[in-house]
Amino acid sequence: ALRCHPIPGILKQIDAGAGRVCGIDHRDQVVDFNGDAWVSLQATGKHVSVGPAGMWRVGLGDLVFKWLGSGWVRVNPGRLHQIDAGGDKFVVGCNASQGIFCLNRRPVLAYESPGSVPWRQVPGLLNYYSCGPFGCWGVNKLGHIFVKMGVSGNFCQGPRKWYRIPGSLSMVEVGTDGSVHGVNWKGLVFWRAGINACNNFGSRWLPIKAVGRSRHVSYDRGILWVVCENGRVQRCTV
Repeated sequence: ALRCHPIPGILKQIDAGAGRVCGIDHRDQVVDFNGDAWVSLQATGKHVSVGPAGMWRVGLGDLVFKWLGSGWVRVNPGRLHQIDAGGDKFVVGCNASQGIFCLNRRPVLAYESPGSVPWRQVPGLLNYYSCGPFGCWGVNKLGHIFVKMGVSGNFCQGPRKWYRIPGSLSMVEVGTDGSVHGVNWKGLVFWRAGINACNNFGSRWLPIKAVGRSRHVSYDRGILWVVCENGRVQRCTV
């Protein structure tokens, strides 16, 4: 059974990956969890992600930034409203028009100062996009769920084919172990059962009723991090 306990703070969004947890608080501040409390990373934003590709954020004006250990560096060009650093050292994201973009491993790892980066456009339209070891999962503005296989650090756009998955979600997150969690329009949290190296699609959606109505979830290393409907945070051991 899921065992949850509250974490101090009020958040809008949360992301866990590579052993770190970050988020956007109710004042639009980018924050990092130090094990006891949320510490400000001296920036505002609408979305932040941490994972094998490092920590990346989208500012309130949709500009993209990368964390370099002591501060943020603007990534130019690029305007996104959602970003994901959970792939194998590559970055993906979506803009306000549902355009999908990605950045291969080499420019992701090499980016240390302002300069032009070679974003690649991914065919399709999505509102939220997240990658892991067994593929990338996304949802569009209608809540339709799609999966793309064959994505890698050297080929972040992947093949053109999308696979439609039954169900409806408003956001979906892929963990660095390949697990998939999502939230629907009613605030219900779901886990995709049956995902493994031999079955990238999994078998069915299972509701996680213990957490109640939520606005955002992220999973890493056996812990499901949940932002409840009221912004309060739960740390749930799976």
